[in-house]
Amino acid sequence: MPTIPESTAARSRRGLLLSGFALLLALRVLFAFTLQVDSDEPQHLHVVWAWTQGLLPYRDVFDNHTPLFQLLMAPLLALLGERADIVPLMRLAMIPFYALALWAGWRIGCALWSRRTAALAMLLTALFPFYFVLSAQFRTDDLWSPLWVLSVLVGVTGTPGMRRMALSGLLAGLALAVSLKTTVLLIAAAAALALVLTIWRLGGRHLDAAAMARGALAFVLAAALPLAAFAAFFVAEGAWAQTWYCTVQHNIVPGLGDWSGHRLAHDLRLSAFPLLLLLATGVSWRTLRRTADPERWLRRSVVLACAVLYVGALVSYWPLVPAQDLLPVTPMLMLGLVALVERDHGARAASTPRRLLPFWVLLFLLLDLGVILALRPPWRDRAVVQETHLAAVLRLTRPDDDVMDAKGESIYRMRPIYWAFENITQQRMRLGLIPDDVAAGLIRTGTPLVDDYRMPAGAQAFIDANYLATGIGRLRVAGLLLDAPQAGAPVRFRVNVPQTYVLVAATGTATGVLDGTELDGPRRLAAGTHVLAVSRPGRYALVWAPAMARGLRAAGLFAR
Repeated sequence: MPTIPESTAARSRRGLLLSGFALLLALRVLFAFTLQVDSDEPQHLHVVWAWTQGLLPYRDVFDNHTPLFQLLMAPLLALLGERADIVPLMRLAMIPFYALALWAGWRIGCALWSRRTAALAMLLTALFPFYFVLSAQFRTDDLWSPLWVLSVLVGVTGTPGMRRMALSGLLAGLALAVSLKTTVLLIAAAAALALVLTIWRLGGRHLDAAAMARGALAFVLAAALPLAAFAAFFVAEGAWAQTWYCTVQHNIVPGLGDWSGHRLAHDLRLSAFPLLLLLATGVSWRTLRRTADPERWLRRSVVLACAVLYVGALVSYWPLVPAQDLLPVTPMLMLGLVALVERDHGARAASTPRRLLPFWVLLFLLLDLGVILALRPPWRDRAVVQETHLAAVLRLTRPDDDVMDAKGESIYRMRPIYWAFENITQQRMRLGLIPDDVAAGLIRTGTPLVDDYRMPAGAQAFIDANYLATGIGRLRVAGLLLDAPQAGAPVRFRVNVPQTYVLVAATGTATGVLDGTELDGPRRLAAGTHVLAVSRPGRYALVWAPAMARGLRAAGLFAR
């Protein structure tokens, strides 16, 4: 069989990989505009918007994430302004983070394995379904992931020293300033390092304890800098108590997620970490005995053991394990997988031709692509639901109008209450640790619009009684349906949300006598009981007047 010249094969592999990543980039842009909007995305965007308005997160707007990501995104949001298609546009800004994580993973692979292993692993990572979809969304994890991979890259490559460890620590500290879930990564890294160094020492090899202690100290001090800077800022703003509560205390709640699961399931989860620890120990010990390059073995083992132990720690001890928590370690896990499958390539004869793309990699890539296209077909525009909602909010309200939503879905409008109804807040409400003050907030602020989604039971009853469906998605507008069975007969009703209302029929505006005076246009109504009389019997709607003036269709109010 004729062989392919190495230079020709290398050029062909490079061209194939570049073509693959170009196709991947095109898919990422397409998915940015069509992927269904996750509830986390507008939640983050609402906090980003708060920064642009001079509001202070934690004090003025609720958020249970550390602040770096939202703060960095604020200039871009301010530049783009108020627009209904803001989610897809901000998703485009996530593509560089995606590329940075893949580049950092590739550099780790090149340094510790080979360029081939690195390229194949990052190609598999890039198209792995959950990695591709979640990193295409606008979320804090998009920045968190590359910062951690960069921290690993700096820490395990090059000549070790205090400067390198300080830089690695600084990157880890920046990751902490994006997400406190970095603490689990740091614990896993410390456990992996202890495990691998113990095996190294038991194998009769020398350890420079003093140099390691200096490096560890440099890492820890540098890692503390970003959080210390943010802490000093919020202390200076007089918001430290709220910051500490939102980022730490709020996220620790009894009975959350899998902490309240079935006993057997709970025991099985707890066994994940010790089992993976045993697996990492066995594999590391065996590979050390067989390696011809102990120093490279040391670095490889720390990288892979950290990723494996992190997964074990999440499964065993973390209450909520969404798929995005795996983003920072996916490139390392893929490097380990590819290295395992490709481990015999070095032993092949030099004359043996090597496929440009191994069959098993091609199979996995096609399978991954098939799963992505089947579950999230880009030819279906599912982002349009959020875009339609936001367009309606921007059309019907002005910046000083409050809008009640679950997690900030209206992005550019303040909410009448402090809390966002993400999973942890909902659990705290179920336990009575946070009051359901939605109705009180709606009354206090005269909130005119409600996104009827994820509302607590008490709030839902109040919304059903005091807000009308608009026919635009889940949006409800302040108002009441009134039945007038006879002409001139008084109809008594109670207004709970003080606002400016107008009387409409299904065909348009209507007139009548309200509280003894002619009603021929918008009128401000205080909370309390009112009396209406109309000249013709039928069904009427008393609805927030500005919405009608801004194009809300009357017919939609009567559709049940």
